[in-house]
Amino acid sequence: MNTSVSKFTATFLLIMLMPAATAVAAADPIAELADLYAFVAPDCVAVGGTGCEADPDELIVALTINRGATGAEQFSEDVIYHFYFENDADIERQIDCAFSADQVVTCTGMDGLEASARVGNVGVNGDLRVYAGLRDDPMWFDADAFDAFEEIGIAAYDGSGVDSLAGSNVMAIVLGIKITAMPGGAAPDHNLYKVWAASERTGGDGINGAFTGSWFNGDQNGQGWVVEVVASASEGQSFLSFFYGYDNDGEQLWMITGASAIDGNQATADVYRTSGAGFGGDFDPNSFELGEIVGSVTFEFEDCDNGMVTFTSADTTVLADFSNEIKRLSNIAGRDCALLAASQVDRVGRPFIRGLIPADMADEYAANNDPATWGDYSDELLASLNALATADGDPAWNGFYTGEVWADIFADDRIQVDVKKAQTVDFLSIELSQLVPQDWNDSAGRALDYDIHEVFFNVMITSFDPFIDDGLPGNDVANLDEFPFLAPPH
Repeated sequence: MNTSVSKFTATFLLIMLMPAATAVAAADPIAELADLYAFVAPDCVAVGGTGCEADPDELIVALTINRGATGAEQFSEDVIYHFYFENDADIERQIDCAFSADQVVTCTGMDGLEASARVGNVGVNGDLRVYAGLRDDPMWFDADAFDAFEEIGIAAYDGSGVDSLAGSNVMAIVLGIKITAMPGGAAPDHNLYKVWAASERTGGDGINGAFTGSWFNGDQNGQGWVVEVVASASEGQSFLSFFYGYDNDGEQLWMITGASAIDGNQATADVYRTSGAGFGGDFDPNSFELGEIVGSVTFEFEDCDNGMVTFTSADTTVLADFSNEIKRLSNIAGRDCALLAASQVDRVGRPFIRGLIPADMADEYAANNDPATWGDYSDELLASLNALATADGDPAWNGFYTGEVWADIFADDRIQVDVKKAQTVDFLSIELSQLVPQDWNDSAGRALDYDIHEVFFNVMITSFDPFIDDGLPGNDVANLDEFPFLAPPH
């Protein structure tokens, strides 16, 4: 087995087929993005442009969320979905979609467009229409063949594919934008847009009740913190903590904090040292002393199992300052933990590209919302692409162009779609035309029925010689030929 290919495919398969196993999905499934589609309507599939002279009427952008959704899920009023558009005249626009507690979506942007709809219905207002709700997952994929691909390369694709995503649903947001409402491009016969989407959590639990439990530093066995997140009807959630350990003289020490407010993944509170009262039957509540404030403590959690605690002493001759990493020692049985702090959670552009990013960089990549910095991931993309290129048994690049070329292209992880062209040919057709360079008579983008798996593999690995056939004719159910285009849910 080629070890580099094995590492690549493991990461790729994790991102592609099992998003619920990623950090993003496990923590915040309604903000975890599956796929993005961008295509013109009506389209015209015709060779050479015959019958495709008329401009298309509408750009359709479909974002799928939470692969494997069951229908019990609801959209969150604490999550906004951003759709970003930049054309070849460097004009940038966006549309933001937010949900109310009673499940009404409102999408606004693109120079004043606005439309609303109750989840499950279509809303239309002027040049914008919107749908949000549970739909069939339009992606198809053969997990068994991809797993075999790790061992035997392209021989795994023998034309007898089985769709591993058949019967799977997603939450979806679909926009229809009149092309006449979109800013014009740099040339009269083209208006090339780059499109991507992101999910942003604007509020949420941050530190929540699931963080209650024991936390400790493994290098300081014998002391640690007990954390409690408690709720009250008047003040919401408050953070309490209790320290058990030793003071500067090695004497046993018990400290408690006052109730403190929670700010995302942080909580800061005054610390009190207790004394008196006695033990067991000798307990005397009248002799108990809460004591003076001996310092302050700040907890900052990286995730549900790791954090940092910083103690600032009021008198370092009595108690020393310290800052320690802490790890979870115990938790409440039956309570799933999620750190839902306000931030960008996920982003998506072209299919597959996130799967080329190493797993230990996945969260950082998902949170990066500045396309100008995405080139920083070119080296990681190149390493994965070079591993992929060996899958035909030849370590040389046999696909269209080299890994360096594709790494630079894929670093700008946005779908390209020409909204002036009605003819649709296939995914990556504009990118290939730009590399020649030559003009194109194609809207490209990503349509629901593009077999992007086949295109990606053939372009990257073999230049279609030999042709890699995934054996799948398309989605397990027919997509609609009208808005919202995605098939109804199973």
